[in-house]
Amino acid sequence: MPIVNDPIGDMLTRIKNAYRAGHEEVWMPSSKFKVAVADVLKREGYIADYRLITEQELAKGLQILDQALERKVVSPPFFKSRDFDLVDALRKRGFNLNRDVERSIRIIKRLFDERLIDHPKKFGVLKQGILVVKLRYLDGRPPKPAITGIKRVSKPGRHLYAKKREIPRVMAGLGIAILSTSQGVMSDSEARRRGIGGEILAYVW
Repeated sequence: MPIVNDPIGDMLTRIKNAYRAGHEEVWMPSSKFKVAVADVLKREGYIADYRLITEQELAKGLQILDQALERKVVSPPFFKSRDFDLVDALRKRGFNLNRDVERSIRIIKRLFDERLIDHPKKFGVLKQGILVVKLRYLDGRPPKPAITGIKRVSKPGRHLYAKKREIPRVMAGLGIAILSTSQGVMSDSEARRRGIGGEILAYVW
């Protein structure tokens, strides 16, 4: 994967684009900071949930995949095809996959489909884990995305801070600001309750 200079900006863009496309969830490389942002979005009702996929969770599937590559029973170019059923291919070539291993293999294939990995021997992204964000839609016909807009505020080359009395109200209180403070990542309302300011990461509404 290419190096991302603004991981939080990349995270928010992925979420925004996934909502626009009507997806149920969005996958991305994880970090403690991204998990903290996802936690704020969940608490404030802008996403339904989130979970973390770890390298340990996929260990058995990775082991099977490594064996298959060494025996040349599967070919790397097939991994990039969304139509390629990796589980079925391994079973047809004599691999006995239990339910946990099958789930692991399907997750690994999804990583290829999401372009989070591009080669079956390069799984560096798993060292940091994969963050899966489940999106939330409001009742209606058609259902409406819980997020209609996201604006990145602070960026790697330009940091914007606000004191506790200067924290902005987004969309007259209909949206939120996400702040990075000395007490962790939180929404503007929580920062006001605690009486602290911080770096304004983004506006969400």
